[in-house]
Amino acid sequence: MDKNIKVILPEEKVIEVPYRTPAIEVLKLAKENLDDILSLKINNEVKNFQYELVKDSKIEYVKFDSPDGYRVYARTLKMILYMALTSLYSKADVEFIATINKNQYFIINGIEVTEEKLKKVKEKMEDIISRKLPIVKRVVSVEEATVLYTESNDIDKLENIDNKLRSYVSMYFCDGMYNNFYGALAPDTSYIKKFDLIKYKDGALLIIPDENMKLDRDIRDVKLFDAYIEFNNLKSVIGVSNIGNLNEMILEEKINDIIQVSEAIHQRKLIEMIQDIERHKDIKMILIAGPSSSGKTTFAQKMGVQLKLKGYRPITISMDNYFKERKDTPIGEDGKYDFECVEALDIELFNNQMRDLINGKTVELPEFDFLVGTKRYNGKYLTLKENDVLIIEGIHALNPICTEFTPDKNKYKIYIAPIVSLNIDGYTKVSSSDIRFLRRLVRDFATRGHSVEKTFALWANVKKGEKKYIFPYVEDVNYIYNSSLIYEPSVMKTFAQPLLLQVDKTSEYYAEARRLYEYLNNFLPMETSNIPIDSIVREFIGNGCFYR
Repeated sequence: MDKNIKVILPEEKVIEVPYRTPAIEVLKLAKENLDDILSLKINNEVKNFQYELVKDSKIEYVKFDSPDGYRVYARTLKMILYMALTSLYSKADVEFIATINKNQYFIINGIEVTEEKLKKVKEKMEDIISRKLPIVKRVVSVEEATVLYTESNDIDKLENIDNKLRSYVSMYFCDGMYNNFYGALAPDTSYIKKFDLIKYKDGALLIIPDENMKLDRDIRDVKLFDAYIEFNNLKSVIGVSNIGNLNEMILEEKINDIIQVSEAIHQRKLIEMIQDIERHKDIKMILIAGPSSSGKTTFAQKMGVQLKLKGYRPITISMDNYFKERKDTPIGEDGKYDFECVEALDIELFNNQMRDLINGKTVELPEFDFLVGTKRYNGKYLTLKENDVLIIEGIHALNPICTEFTPDKNKYKIYIAPIVSLNIDGYTKVSSSDIRFLRRLVRDFATRGHSVEKTFALWANVKKGEKKYIFPYVEDVNYIYNSSLIYEPSVMKTFAQPLLLQVDKTSEYYAEARRLYEYLNNFLPMETSNIPIDSIVREFIGNGCFYR
């Protein structure tokens, strides 16, 4: 086709190029500095440098300080780790277990991880980076990928790509090495500016810099790492470790077994926690906190049932009912309501009512109406009696400022979050943050009157609030409860994908909606009638037996 295409670059720079011109050539014509551009957003979709332009387009730069940029950087670093390991230890097989504070814990199957070996691996990685080796993306058939992995004795990696949903997969090739990665990689190895490797437990931590390109080598959140490792060890019990396994179970009509085992694990951990609570004789208040859409509401009610069996009379109170009136809600830096900050709660009212309850007084509990943004008093009076125990759930429940009236010996602190260990490919886990977002998207659309765009608009501030107001208190908890369900992505596919399609291509959230939609395309849908009515996932998809 003989025609020119108009391309709009940042700072309103406009260039005309021939039809099917690769994006990289446009950047060269514009004399752009490519050193810190990891990928491109073309017409609101993330593309690689070799993408050919076929219509008038707008190009934005994906840099490290953006969520997309961080993902590209992390994937590229993992590719380099894979290249170094394969070069040094032919039988080594890396398996990533957890990501906490950007630091990624992995084990290496086939070799013992030692300080000396990690030093060699790091030196090899630095050599690969210094050689500025091109990383080339190719779309290959599943048959060709099978041949490649068979020849390199990486048969296990076929489980991650043979999910019967597609005939082709994206593979990346670099200096004779190749692998299947979910998502874009940088153009060459020199884009990795900083990283580190630290020996940790049975494996190592891959240290990825923060948004300011600083490396945080301080190992914190030990309890969270332990929870991830414990759940990872349960994969053999569940029988599912990657997308291919899960889809196979659905195709073979064995998904009900996965549902039952997954729910049984939840129940077992709940009973284990109740037994620990019994050992704390002075408990008057059980505090449950976790990031948004962790399943706190259902978990609190399920725990209440178990406590009744032990002779307690649990009284569940949601901190969501103590939001300030909408007109009094703090305004964030973006000029919008900040619902995540602790100041968004009526802390004085909460403290006064909880103190009165513990002191034997009667209080009228509020109920917050999210649609109109105000508390209502509907005659819900409460007086604590013998064997009563308060169960307080909310994102700020672990913050000492919210329960300063009660000594620590009277509190039992629980952190709940979906800790996911399902593999997308050999180096990418199903993201806990993505699972929580999809939960929130589905629930808020159905119960809180939120549009899809509004959920996207709020999410950045939600995550910012979690980092500031929840995560700092995790190490002080008595128990960490994993609310993830290995089968959940196949459930969310049915409920979330139609909502994601509502995001228009002109929206600033289109690229993220498209990423999540494509992510869910990896999963086969599953029928939901056999999911128990007390399952945590019911809090989000509905038809459960607990209050949502």
